[in-house]
Amino acid sequence: MDLAKIRAVSSPRISPDGGRAVFVHTTMDFEEDEYKGDLWLADLETGKARQFTAGRHKDGNPCWSPDGGQILFTSRPPAEEGEEKKKPQLYVIDVDGGEARKITELKKGVEAPRWSPDGKSILFISEVERVDRGESDVKVIDRLSYKFNGRGFYENHQKHVFTIPAKGGKSRQVTEGEYDAADAEWMSDGESIVFVSNLQPDADVVRRYYLYRVDAKGGEPVQLTETLMSISGLSPHPEEPLIAFAGHDYSRGSGTNSDVWTLVPGEEPVNLTSGFDQDLGTKLSCDVRVSSPSTMPAWSGDHLYFTSTYDGDSCLYKVHRDGGDVEKVLGGTDHSVEAFTVTEDGRVAYTVLDATKPIELWSWDGEKSRQITDLNKGYLKKTELMPHEEFTFTSDAGHTVQGWLMKPPSFDASRKYPLVLHIHGGPRGAYGNSFLHEFQVLAAQGWAVTYINPWGSGGYSEEYQAELPGHYFEQDYDDLMKAVDVVMERNPWVDAGRLGVTGGSYGGVMTNWIITHTDRFAAAVTLRSITNWVSFFGCSDIGWTFGKTELGGVPWEMGEVFMEKSPIRHVANAKTPTMIIHSEEDYRCPMEQAEQLFTALKFLGVPTEFIRFPGESHELSRGGKPKHRRERLEHIVRWFKEYLD
Repeated sequence: MDLAKIRAVSSPRISPDGGRAVFVHTTMDFEEDEYKGDLWLADLETGKARQFTAGRHKDGNPCWSPDGGQILFTSRPPAEEGEEKKKPQLYVIDVDGGEARKITELKKGVEAPRWSPDGKSILFISEVERVDRGESDVKVIDRLSYKFNGRGFYENHQKHVFTIPAKGGKSRQVTEGEYDAADAEWMSDGESIVFVSNLQPDADVVRRYYLYRVDAKGGEPVQLTETLMSISGLSPHPEEPLIAFAGHDYSRGSGTNSDVWTLVPGEEPVNLTSGFDQDLGTKLSCDVRVSSPSTMPAWSGDHLYFTSTYDGDSCLYKVHRDGGDVEKVLGGTDHSVEAFTVTEDGRVAYTVLDATKPIELWSWDGEKSRQITDLNKGYLKKTELMPHEEFTFTSDAGHTVQGWLMKPPSFDASRKYPLVLHIHGGPRGAYGNSFLHEFQVLAAQGWAVTYINPWGSGGYSEEYQAELPGHYFEQDYDDLMKAVDVVMERNPWVDAGRLGVTGGSYGGVMTNWIITHTDRFAAAVTLRSITNWVSFFGCSDIGWTFGKTELGGVPWEMGEVFMEKSPIRHVANAKTPTMIIHSEEDYRCPMEQAEQLFTALKFLGVPTEFIRFPGESHELSRGGKPKHRRERLEHIVRWFKEYLD
């Protein structure tokens, strides 16, 4: 229930003059079983923060107007009893206070709003129907992309760019057609908009993207890039016809590091960070994070700022617009940078990840950092949170593996303790200097928790993460098993007879692989997992792309490989008591994956429980309904108590 006490800070946005920052303050309301978010304003000079909006409970996506006088945001008012869940709409409020003005009322709501350079218009993304099907609830599916985790079924909808006058009025649909538009941003002239999409006939299959520009009044989009890429974080220069973005060309498959690129329309993209052997973005796992703005890249003078995760820390870096050496700006000593915004003269407002503290707002004036909010001060005073100890070891393949060990409270080295191995998702996720409430819950039961970044994890070199596709459950499995051996060798207080293992997504399929290849663990809890790569290929919202990139082909050509890498093929070896936790609206790792494993284990007589959460997606552990998040943790604790205590 500590989840009800933790206050989350997200979506920091610094004012144009650098004097203030707006952010979203979120709490979990267990009585109403929902998240409540309001906008807060922080004075970066005095360090004082105050609540700025109230009453709607679902405020987010704040954006300063170019002159700093107004703030644009989205809000979803609470639904009345029996009323359908409402969609987010756009609001504008004066910084000096007063009532917020609602400026949209769209059936499908709005997302990702942006002010025009002159402050007179706002662009946003909204869904439109492809075909008017009247009142029919029948789904007519003619595309591979017809559902997505967290979004649900959208077989008859496309996401497109809209604009609306900042004072309100009629909205204009800017893009239209059989494609989704994403990451839309204004160009500096205010007359055109750039966005990410794929307008090619085979876009439904390849799921890779180009950069486009379209007139703000509408018309045919102009394709700006020629190479299919992973593209995100568009950042047009504030004064020039120059676009920065993050992305990669899949030269090392799905494990390719992203770089910072710039593009002058009509010319070839320029890679500014080709010599920087780190991936971009904040990759550290955190289960008290609320959605924050893109962490890459952002203009400040002649530099582009971006985040990158390496060796368990997420730091803020910058690179000159002409390329050259990448310079670290913030992070890496006592905290990790989560999300940030930066002014033209280099002042930064950012949120901080820390292993023993929930996320707070900080600022940097170009010389020193300063903590601005301390919203969790009361919680931290009353709660014993355990630090983690870093350790490393050399794998059998010769690379260094980084890991952490969290001891239980009131630790006594003369006693014996259970140990739980926790495996991250991704597979290119990463553990490190970040708060994980779930780990604190496990440690509080009297168990040690260990977690590592095995071969294939993000947050290291490109080779480290790019060598995993096509080689699942080989070196990554060996790293995890050796990590347990190393922890036990270096900590004789670990009870070898009371080992537990758990993990979600990639961590879930690895947990399934572990229980079908070793019986060293006394108990397992597999979360939102994959069991069968063949059926995953056809049932997951990303199955045909992820299955191909991660295993190297398609099941009708590589059937034996797909099955050999499937835990269900080896399930007859399983002896470990296993709890299966899955969400019924998980379209990433569909429910049928969990059903296959449960049926097989039950049929084989392995102690098994199957916990299904209705109305939840793949994001249950990080963004599920508060009561479901609590019950999920209660089930995990109950299962491990039965077999580890």
